[in-house]
Amino acid sequence: MDFGTFQSWAETLGVPVSEPQFRLFEQYVSLLAAKNEEVNLTAIRDEREAWIKHVLDSIAAARFLDFKSKSKWLDIGTGGGLPGIPLSILFPYTEFVLLDSVQKKVDAVKGFADSLHLMNLQAVWDRAETIGQDGSHREQYDGVLTRAVAPLRVLLELSIPLIHPYGKVVIYKGPDYITELNEARNAIVKLHAEPPRVYHYVLPEHMGDRTILEVTKKEPTPAAYPRRPGLPNNKPL
Repeated sequence: MDFGTFQSWAETLGVPVSEPQFRLFEQYVSLLAAKNEEVNLTAIRDEREAWIKHVLDSIAAARFLDFKSKSKWLDIGTGGGLPGIPLSILFPYTEFVLLDSVQKKVDAVKGFADSLHLMNLQAVWDRAETIGQDGSHREQYDGVLTRAVAPLRVLLELSIPLIHPYGKVVIYKGPDYITELNEARNAIVKLHAEPPRVYHYVLPEHMGDRTILEVTKKEPTPAAYPRRPGLPNNKPL
């Protein structure tokens, strides 16, 4: 990948990228591919596809959201560090906490952060249901990000307890989100959130239409949520 091509793609999405940031992205893509030979971090093996579907898709949120300096964001189900690592490169004065329930993935992300010298990033091995009831995390974040593959109403129960009132939950989805949005109406009410704002964008080289759902929390989350591990998936709101 060359800087000019990637910069052009990013500018089309409305996200400026500097050459030093590009070089860090380049190093990250290389590290991710190498580690993926040992640990299953991503199904994508093609480098160009990784640049578009991982790096570019992750930073697309910057077109629609304000990642303020000193704000604190949690990335739930980060896997190999997505979207948290690309965003932490783009916003070095914003704090990112990357969460995953698989220790090997968290260890990989810690290694990436060390190699890239990302001082604004930490990785945590735990479950969202658990930290959502932990006072050191509950309602402590300005925003939560997730590209995890789970129904919207499940992701909302895992995410909303972690942000303070008027914080944001940012969920990456494909074009077929309408059914999930309808199914999530009950969860939105029970979790004291506003209906989502919906943003659309298109990845280059016919790699897909994408949607970002931004949900704002109106008031503190009832103490019952999130429920114990497994329940949000098995019995969604």
